[in-house]
Amino acid sequence: MSGDSKIGPVGGIARTTPLRSVASESAAAARAAAPPAVGDNLPAARLIRLAGGLANQTPPVDVARVASLRSAIASGNYGVHPAIIASAMIDFHTGGGE
Repeated sequence: MSGDSKIGPVGGIARTTPLRSVASESAAAARAAAPPAVGDNLPAARLIRLAGGLANQTPPVDVARVASLRSAIASGNYGVHPAIIASAMIDFHTGGGE
């Protein structure tokens, strides 16, 4: 947009320092202002560690099921049943599929 002569500066804000240094300064200020975690006594600290551990895990995959689906698709034997799919979607969204 810098080449567009119809659009001027928005709100009269002019950046005097590069974005990278502003972001790094604000991140450093946020880290300095945050209170240190005090061991396992804080439920939030435990939840954050648990969430981080779960995020680093790979999702469980049923390799045999994937292989059977691939072979069924490749051979043309995989059938899609729209009525069954629609029913399952409705059950899921109405809470009936639990």
